Amino acid sequence: MKTMLNSLTLAAGMALLLSFAGAPGTRAAETATNDLPLPFPLIDRFENFQMKDGLPAHKAHCVLRASDGKLWVGTYNGALVREDGKFRHIGVEDGLSHKMVMCMVEDKRTGDMWIGTMRGLNRYSAGRITTYLQTTSGLPNNVVYGLDIMDDTLWVATAAGLGSLNLKTGEWSIFDQSNTVMHEPWVYAVKGAKDRVFVGVWGGGILEYELSNKIFKEHRDPDRDFHYELVHDAGPVADITSWIAWEDGILWQGTYFGMSRYDGSRWRTWQEKKSPLVSNFVNFIWPHGRVAWVGTDRGISVTDGDTWVTYRTNEKGEGIVEITRPGRPVETRTMSTKLPNDFVLGIWLDDQEAWFATSDGLSHAIFAAPPKPTKVADAQ
Repeated sequence: MKTMLNSLTLAAGMALLLSFAGAPGTRAAETATNDLPLPFPLIDRFENFQMKDGLPAHKAHCVLRASDGKLWVGTYNGALVREDGKFRHIGVEDGLSHKMVMCMVEDKRTGDMWIGTMRGLNRYSAGRITTYLQTTSGLPNNVVYGLDIMDDTLWVATAAGLGSLNLKTGEWSIFDQSNTVMHEPWVYAVKGAKDRVFVGVWGGGILEYELSNKIFKEHRDPDRDFHYELVHDAGPVADITSWIAWEDGILWQGTYFGMSRYDGSRWRTWQEKKSPLVSNFVNFIWPHGRVAWVGTDRGISVTDGDTWVTYRTNEKGEGIVEITRPGRPVETRTMSTKLPNDFVLGIWLDDQEAWFATSDGLSHAIFAAPPKPTKVADAQ
């Protein structure tokens, strides 16, 4: 009996000690876990804008905030400029070459906005639109998927190759399967990265163009099977590249079969069900520092490569946020608001806010205040 009592006393003491230490399953540990800081802000709520709020179409393809503070939105039916809380429409009646706006980039030195459409490239400067077509300029093709400006060069991703426009001289150059290692000319995205340019090719992986020696090199899926990733963390997750993004020395690749990251020496790859990535169908990636905000067909995933947060709609039609920290169970919270549609096509954000272009409207994300650290002793 004495031995049994001693054992019970020891067990009770151990349980009490573990509770003060924040053992798993206790309220103290749960509170401390929830208050752990994330490497990026959490979204507190969404403010949505749809056709009833002045959008000219259901689909918003891209969004960005210009240097002067104006918000630009590319839609299925023209471009929008939001200023002082109101939208102003720019369409074909104003000189835009086509109503379907696919991408935009700002020349921050001049304030000019370059607008890529399904039929031509447009420069919006001081209220005037100049159009560049395949038949009237050096544009490789009228279908423009991606744009970037690097120094004095505008880079244009098109359905028939990569184009570059010298903004000082007006001279065009075309890069396709005839003068590069590109196996096909269907270019979905382009991004300048200091001394090089990364090019996302639909069925050809990623091209890396070194500006100093004008040499292209390929980054291809090592197993060459676009359905499955057979060689994990060994290269791009698939050759079919839907988007690329670069910032802070990190290259991100979006595909319809997962997502990849390359830091110049090491690849990491993620796929749904094998990781917290909400969907393999990646439409767009916006990098902010070393964090990627990922737009998919089933919501938004945010990650630094280790910690993940996902925003999506559950089976009940509720907006939820799922937080996945290394070595911890997934934390799910219900939100009071949600995205207008989980099919996310474009993203823009900074430290204060985020905007999302979706298949049923535009969404403005309001960030939550960072949580205050909670001491374990205070949580008893």
